[in-house]
Amino acid sequence: MDLAARLFERYPDSEHPLEEPCIVLVDEIDLHLHPKWQRKVIDFLTKIFKNAQFIVTAHSPLIVQSAENANIVLLKREGDSVKIYNNKDEDIIKGWRVDQILTSDLFGLESARPPKYDDYLQRKKEILEKDTLSEKDMEELEKISKHLEEMPLGNESSNDALEALKKATEILKVQ
Repeated sequence: MDLAARLFERYPDSEHPLEEPCIVLVDEIDLHLHPKWQRKVIDFLTKIFKNAQFIVTAHSPLIVQSAENANIVLLKREGDSVKIYNNKDEDIIKGWRVDQILTSDLFGLESARPPKYDDYLQRKKEILEKDTLSEKDMEELEKISKHLEEMPLGNESSNDALEALKKATEILKVQ
């Protein structure tokens, strides 16, 4: 509303003040927005304010994911300065899932899983890297495996693949 009011003030003689050119700076555009709105806000604003150039900051992968035809710039603190990384390739994240964006260089998360599952996977790796496994190691691996079975895989095709693997394992056990 504030932007619309300012355009009406700035262009009092215009027949379509909302279509007049302007530059709009929005810090943390995702702040206090429900995830559904985060996905829609940029498209919504650019349809209403057709000749506006929006420069926004965000910490939401949903904003980044929905920013089609946008110039995405990454600011990274390096020591006492901030480096600017600008890839002009608009399709750099086209089609990416939110978890892929979160674990990319844009956000830098090591994993999109809950931390406890990362800990289980790390511990499992540590045990399996040993030259020989003790009975205690085998028991711990079994406990870890039970915890990891609780971890959702994310989509139906992944779950279907898991079910197929479980069935194949059962068939092989019988033979």
